[in-house]
Amino acid sequence: MKENRILYVEPFSGVAGDMLAAALLGLGADCPKFWKGIGSLPLEEKPSVKFQKTERNGIGAFSFKVELRHGHDHHSHRTLGEIEKIIRGAGKLSAGVKKKSIEIFRRLAEAEAKVHGSDIRHVHFHEVGAADAIIDIVSTVLCLEILKIDKVVSASIALGSGTVRTSHGILPVPTPATAEILKGCPVYPGPIACELTTPTGAVLLKSFADEWGVPPAGVIMAVSCGAGTKDFKIQPNVLRTSILRCPAAEPAGKDSVAVLECNIDDMPGESFSYVCPELLSMGALDYALIPVYMKKGRPGIILQVICRPEGIAKFAEFILRETSSIGVRYRLEDREILIRENREYETPWGVVGAKLSFDGKGRLVKCKPEFESCARLAKSSGKGYSSMSEKIRNHINRRLHK
Repeated sequence: MKENRILYVEPFSGVAGDMLAAALLGLGADCPKFWKGIGSLPLEEKPSVKFQKTERNGIGAFSFKVELRHGHDHHSHRTLGEIEKIIRGAGKLSAGVKKKSIEIFRRLAEAEAKVHGSDIRHVHFHEVGAADAIIDIVSTVLCLEILKIDKVVSASIALGSGTVRTSHGILPVPTPATAEILKGCPVYPGPIACELTTPTGAVLLKSFADEWGVPPAGVIMAVSCGAGTKDFKIQPNVLRTSILRCPAAEPAGKDSVAVLECNIDDMPGESFSYVCPELLSMGALDYALIPVYMKKGRPGIILQVICRPEGIAKFAEFILRETSSIGVRYRLEDREILIRENREYETPWGVVGAKLSFDGKGRLVKCKPEFESCARLAKSSGKGYSSMSEKIRNHINRRLHK
């Protein structure tokens, strides 16, 4: 079965560009390709980058610090055009990394232009235009290319609260640019009264996150934390990231399956309570118990099992061993299928699993909350199953069609 590499991001202490770059380097992107790529950026400041181990509140993490050559302004101003020229001039970056990095800076320019009522061509990036921010953004894009991530899922973003001093004066948290960038994203203040999420961190996470919520089911392959610059008393100032190996969604189109059947009229009913769950645990795609009338008017059951063609021998042997049948018939059938994917969503009532189906063009066709999730939340809330499942379905559909 094909598997995907999923990056899960947990910004419980917010997100900044250096935190994200540090965390991704800690996941395995710390390699010669990365350092050659960053070193090829034609920055007149000639910055040096330090990546090293550190800790926050006893939690092991990595820091990513850009140091500029003495005499250069750490908060130099640059236009979007100047930044694009620098990125395009990097000889050791792929075309994809350059394109994505420029797209991210353009999103920043659009946000800045909107909040200040100007045109993106006339936006002068202040903190964001400094060499360290260019390196943070390009580093993150390059790390994701090196790590070969198929999908990015993020938890809700902690923003912080209070005020922050910027080149525009004292501004509320989140700053206007950060708030503009994160429209449509799940956020919350968090317990710390300072700026937890910066515009650079916000635009990076917004640009890469394919989904928001809890992580998908899978196997954790690597975990890494990127450290923020400040120390907090009540929680570690880190951004945690994980790589999970998850089953890929089945492709849309045609495929072939095997259908096994046998007629049974002399087996106790409780035996099916053992046989049927075992079929699924063995990898059967589906099964059915079909009531029929057999010869001499006897009531019976057709046990039907759908499996991959390579599983015919395995399932036939199991059926002959565990049921009263003395023969199994089978056939191969073609079928049209949609892309199917299991996801989990945070709802006002709790976490809910859902099955989504997409056509060959990636358009959502069907969404069905899992029965077990709806039943569990209906029981815990004291509401009826029908009412709860309808509310959950409507909530998920509203999120999917925003």
